Amino acid sequence: MRRLFSISLILLILPLASRAQEKDWGRVSGSFESNSILYMDDSVLGERENACGSNNYLKLDWLRGNLSAGLAAEYYPEPLSGYPDALKGAGLTGLYAAWNPGLVEVRAGSFYEQIGSGLLLRSWEDRELGINNPLVGGNVSFRTRNNGLRIKILGGAPLYCLRLSDSVVSAGDVSVDIPSIFGVESAHSFRIEGSVMDKALRSEEENIAFLASSSGFSLPKNILSWSGRLQYSYSGLSLKAEYVGKGADFTAEHQKGGREKYDLRGGSAALAEINYAIGSFSASVIYRRLENMLSPIFQTTGSRIPANTLNYLPSLCMQQTYLLAGLNPYVTYADGESGFQGDLYYSFKKGTALGGRYGMKVHVGGSWIDALPSALPNRDEPYLAYRDINVDIEKVWSRKFRTVFFVSIQENSPTHGNRKATDAQNVFVVDGLYKFTKKVAARLELQYLYSEELTKDWMAAVAEVTFAPRWSISMSDMYNHGSTGTHYYQGGVAYSLSGLNVSLNFGRTREGYVCSGGVCRWQPAYKGANLRVQWAF
Repeated sequence: MRRLFSISLILLILPLASRAQEKDWGRVSGSFESNSILYMDDSVLGERENACGSNNYLKLDWLRGNLSAGLAAEYYPEPLSGYPDALKGAGLTGLYAAWNPGLVEVRAGSFYEQIGSGLLLRSWEDRELGINNPLVGGNVSFRTRNNGLRIKILGGAPLYCLRLSDSVVSAGDVSVDIPSIFGVESAHSFRIEGSVMDKALRSEEENIAFLASSSGFSLPKNILSWSGRLQYSYSGLSLKAEYVGKGADFTAEHQKGGREKYDLRGGSAALAEINYAIGSFSASVIYRRLENMLSPIFQTTGSRIPANTLNYLPSLCMQQTYLLAGLNPYVTYADGESGFQGDLYYSFKKGTALGGRYGMKVHVGGSWIDALPSALPNRDEPYLAYRDINVDIEKVWSRKFRTVFFVSIQENSPTHGNRKATDAQNVFVVDGLYKFTKKVAARLELQYLYSEELTKDWMAAVAEVTFAPRWSISMSDMYNHGSTGTHYYQGGVAYSLSGLNVSLNFGRTREGYVCSGGVCRWQPAYKGANLRVQWAF
């Protein structure tokens, strides 16, 4: 019945879109995306149980003056490999109406929201990760004309895999800019912010309730958390600090010997960030500490998946874009970690000795992350979970030719610091782009990974030719010549016309983490043909 209602509503609204614009009833916009894979048996990867998978998304928005409304729908005849099986089916994932005259905004229905950096609360959509957890309820926000005071009140039930969860989230957020609130014009900006959030649990998973009862405690009906934040900026300097206190929740503490102890325990997070920019130079340093900061929509004894989350805990390290540099990414250890990330950027100006005729950009960055003793059953002190050093140099040699040289030195603990053994790898990349004409360009990446652990050495190559603004053709291969002797090859073609983008790819994909914005999901290996259609209208 729910699926029938969703399809009927979509069919009703689509023909009204053109009429709305003809009669000035407002402006209708939207997007459609379909991502389908035909899976094939493979001599290396084995046979496939499911022949195909398909993820489909539709979004429609209407705007007229201060009023807006919209809907979003998803359809999964069979979810793509690596996505939760609970997604199978169809349903409305967004239905809202909003009024925004300027200083006040009122929204009813589905909405996305983030408080601070997202450590306390973040509801958002990321299709690559299978995350779509909007709150279904109401959201009211108010601000003064000079933006000196901002107040936000919200409440709703999070969406989990096309269905409303049994949890209810309510929160309030206040932000005050000190100079503005007193009507003082100043080049200095100093903002104080505070938030409080309550998560009410209306039902309990039977296994969780049994584990709690057998451990001598009852599950809380409400989990109260809060956040305090400071922001300061002047000229090219900006400072940010945030502290989050998470209410006591069901926790499984790892013990020696592989046993687990169940308890009620709170959590905390601290974040400090410094950014500075002057001329051609910029720098940033981030420190973050997490302890028991997993904030699921509902507690479960099953495996953790990105879809079951209410906050944002990205990895505190460089988000790699090259194939081999992202082969074994670090995944945030919400149970307990602390670390920092630093980056330096410098642009050598045109006409200088190093800049040459067209200039050169240099980036040096690194991170160091320790697992905390509270999350390590075999250790009594912090120990290395991950560290890296990254250097990339972008040089423009002429109007037609540009190169990037990239080096990444990484060390990752497979046990998140619980044992001394770590896996080290060094990645080297040369990336070149040559423009034959204004419309025709070719790009070539050559990559090498050196390691004495895991599957040892890898090499990779990526070639891409674009015929702007319509066509692009690409080929790539990752070859593990150090251990398995396996090729992971890909070939594809893409076409764009106005708001329509169509791509077709075929090849073998290695198992591993797929990351977006520092949040990751596990992707099983497969061979197949992938058709993706994206249309914005």
